[in-house]
Order: sequence, then C-alpha cells, then structure tokens
Amino acid sequence: MFPAPSPYRFALILLLFAVFHSLSVGAQNSTWDSPKKASKWGREKVHKERGKIKKFKEHLQQWGLDTNYRQQFSLGGRLNTNGWSGLMYYQKRVSRTQAHFYQLSFSEIKHEKQVKQQGSNKNFPELGNASPFVFGKVNNLYTLQIGHGRELLLLPGVLEGNISISFRAQAGFSLAMLKPYYIKLIYADLSNNTAYLQEERYTEQNKDKFLKQDEILGSAKWSKGLDKITYVPGGYADAAFTLEPQKSKVFIQTITLGTQFALYAKSLPIMAERKAYPYQGSLYVGLALGKRWK
Repeated sequence: MFPAPSPYRFALILLLFAVFHSLSVGAQNSTWDSPKKASKWGREKVHKERGKIKKFKEHLQQWGLDTNYRQQFSLGGRLNTNGWSGLMYYQKRVSRTQAHFYQLSFSEIKHEKQVKQQGSNKNFPELGNASPFVFGKVNNLYTLQIGHGRELLLLPGVLEGNISISFRAQAGFSLAMLKPYYIKLIYADLSNNTAYLQEERYTEQNKDKFLKQDEILGSAKWSKGLDKITYVPGGYADAAFTLEPQKSKVFIQTITLGTQFALYAKSLPIMAERKAYPYQGSLYVGLALGKRWK
C-alpha cells in the first residue's frame, strides 16, 4: 500500500498544476488572439490612411492640381541687366497649348556706369553726417508698362512629367518717368569759415559744382523732385521662355528667361556727360507665384 501524501506534498502538487494550466492558456491566447488583434488594428490603420490620402488628393485638386485650368494670375519680380521690375500677370487659355495674357509692370532703370559712393564732410562737421550718393546722376528713370501677348506651350512635362517649357511674346505701351536726382551741395564762405547746404538737381549753371565729389555731402531724400517728373511715352516688345509646373500643390512657380526692347519719343538722360538714347534694351530672369483656376 502507498503511504498517504503529506499536506505539504499535496499543496505542492496543486501549485504545479495551477502554474502549468496558466501557461498553457496564455500560450493559446498568444497564438490565436494576437494575430486577430494585429489584423484588426492593421485594417483600421490602412483604412484611416486611405481616408487621409483621399482627403489630401481632393484638397490638392481644389488648389490647382488639375492641368485642365483656364485662367491664371500671378505676382512676381525680375532682375534685369539694367535694373529690376515688379509685375502682375493674368492669363487665359484658348486651347491646351495656347493662351492670351496681359501684363502690368513697374521698373527702375539704372545706367551701367552709375556707382553709389559715400560722401565726405571733414571741414564742416556742423552740416551733419555724410550720406551715400551716385556721383554724376541727373535723373532716376522708372517705367510703367502694360502689354498684351500670347503664350505657346512648347514642351509639356519635360522634367519628371511635370515641368513644362513655354514661349511668350508680347508688346504694349511703355511710359518712362524721369525724376530729377537731387544732391546736397556744400557752399562754403572761406572769409568767415562757415558753410551751408543746398539741395540741387543737375543744370548747366551748376554742373561744375555738381561734378565735384569733395563739395557733395550726399543725396537728398528720394521724395525730392516728385513734383518735377517728366513723362515720356513709348512702346516695348518682349520675348521670353518660361519654366513652370503643370501641376502645383498650392501656388504655381514660374521662372522666366527673356529679353525686352523699348523705344521712346525722346532721349532718357540718367548720367551727366553720358550720351542719352531714346531706347532701352535688357536681358532678365524672373520668378513669379500665382494661382490657376477653371
């Protein structure tokens, strides 16, 4: 006959049975329940991501991803070989490869010889600090242009199926504005060692003093001479190549490389003792941001 198990041995057997049972149940749960939970979580995540992608796609299409647009408006600037320009541009497509557009621009024209330098005032400190000025400049030249032109799509989607190349040609009215350039001239009285300033523009009477650097304190305020602007009418022609995306997330970005020629009713003097011409020509590179819609 077998001896009766002691209370301690019986308790040890029950403890081992409980541990074995919990391990077997845990293994079953980890084998079957985890993949089910992971699969459900994965399906929910995929569905959520698809919803985000769909909403994002609809948002982009609303902001101009569709290449089937009809109208376009943009604001931009450009650097010219003779200055700078700011412009507004409106385009309306008449076919998939052709469009008509209108452009309004404002430019400052600078002479190739003009250089800004610092004035000096060593003898009469009571006149104030010297300021920068352009030696020999007689006029600031600005132009306001409005024109009409056509754009022809040459190569659609040449870079990764997105960047297109087009050709633009336009012509229109150009108004030149000559604003006199004023400088602060030093007038000294050597008898009592005093001096005073006089803001003057270039004239035949003061040209000898106007063209002496040591008698110039600096330039006057830009607003000086606004009431004496001379207006000169003319016309211009412009040709350029453009690079822009056929699709865009929010704003289209247009890079322009071109040339312009303008002819006016009379010569446009900018610098003293430099020959003035009734025409202006330049090369330029520009960048514009805009919006498309149907």
